[in-house]
Amino acid sequence: MKNFISKYDLRKGFLLSIAFPTIFLALDSNPSNIFSHFIFSFVITFTFWIVNAVLIDFKNPESRSAKINPAFYGRFAASFILATIIYISLGLSLQHSGIILSISRGNWGKSFSSWFYLCMKIILFNSLIILLKYLFDINAEKRKIELENEVLKRENLNASYESLKQQVNPHFLFNCLNTLAFLTKRNPDQAIDFISELSSVYRYMLVHQDKKNVTLRDEIKFLKSYLYLLKIRFGEAIITEITLPEELLNYSMPSNTLQLLIENAVKHNALSIQKPLSISIYAENNYLTVQNNLRSKNGQLPSSHLVGLNNISNRYLLLKGKDIIIKKTDEQFIVLLPIM
Repeated sequence: MKNFISKYDLRKGFLLSIAFPTIFLALDSNPSNIFSHFIFSFVITFTFWIVNAVLIDFKNPESRSAKINPAFYGRFAASFILATIIYISLGLSLQHSGIILSISRGNWGKSFSSWFYLCMKIILFNSLIILLKYLFDINAEKRKIELENEVLKRENLNASYESLKQQVNPHFLFNCLNTLAFLTKRNPDQAIDFISELSSVYRYMLVHQDKKNVTLRDEIKFLKSYLYLLKIRFGEAIITEITLPEELLNYSMPSNTLQLLIENAVKHNALSIQKPLSISIYAENNYLTVQNNLRSKNGQLPSSHLVGLNNISNRYLLLKGKDIIIKKTDEQFIVLLPIM
């Protein structure tokens, strides 16, 4: 029963069947037999709605095709024929109320003009029902398409995000394994500490792997563990400074963003104790700023560096709807992350 009501939009038909008689009676300057007129108009409207709902479906793609099937026009003709039969049959059954006679002049059974007037009234009213059904169907189809597009967009965003996220983890693991291999040969004790901190870092990544956003507080905590790993390897060749007010730490950001920026800075700059890589993280003008001095190995940014920046840019556009800002001077490389 529920499927039948939903399929033919009977709730809308019922509301129209209430509305039309009310309007007709309100416009009648000399109403008589109000109850009979209301019942007749209600039954006619509701019956017309059901007939057209069964015969004509504007949500069907064929009805909006450039080449409409002739059977579709046949359903229109059937609709008008049934509407005429239903109207006259119900009118005759209620003839004592004068419903049929009230719309005709003279002998309605013999006068051609009376029949013509009656049929035109039925056709116009049925056309109005069809027009309203068309508007309802088109609006329902539009909402359905918008919902499907929204679902598709959400799925594409999720797929794009997962694809972007997968670019980060293998890259990070590759660098960590290189560092571990280096430390194992040079300083086994530090390698043990490195493994301990690496486990903490990956514990964070496992816990947050299904989260698109993390709080800045969690990201900074994770970043400090990551910076510890870098400090073990590079010592005084890398200097970091994080200055953030407490009230910003509850804002969210895409996970692993800061780690990827630091990783890029380390990977694509020459580090030495004489000329250390200096990295600063601070907030300014609604942006989280990550700034490092340039010690480029070959004087220009490699393509892999741009891949990492594009990764972050795409994730911010997907999740925040706002892009990052990248600035480069002869001395500094700066990335501005929107605080949202």
